[in-house]
Amino acid sequence: MVVGRTSVVTQVSKDELRELYLRRQRLWPNGERAIPVNLPPDNPTRERFSKLVLGRSTHDLVDYWNARYFEGITPPVTLSSPAAIRAYLKVEPGAIAYLPVAEVDDTCRILLPLGR
Repeated sequence: MVVGRTSVVTQVSKDELRELYLRRQRLWPNGERAIPVNLPPDNPTRERFSKLVLGRSTHDLVDYWNARYFEGITPPVTLSSPAAIRAYLKVEPGAIAYLPVAEVDDTCRILLPLGR
């Protein structure tokens, strides 16, 4: 899990990530808007993240988001690539995302390694 260098977020738990990515928590503890960011649904890193943190596959989450839609809750932002995510994190201090370790550069700060 990574944030941009300018982010005030310094730590996050796996439980907090689940709440952020399921949009049940919308703010960081400091009151700033939390912006969880996903890779595309067919990306293997997204599937791994969904299973590790959310406890279900990307496919299984479709029904969850369809139900939330009628409550006015939209899913996290999806960006097309690790490069797009890094660029977004650089300009949006409330954003958080997951990236393969090989895609993390000096524009990001690692908050929580998710392991294998």
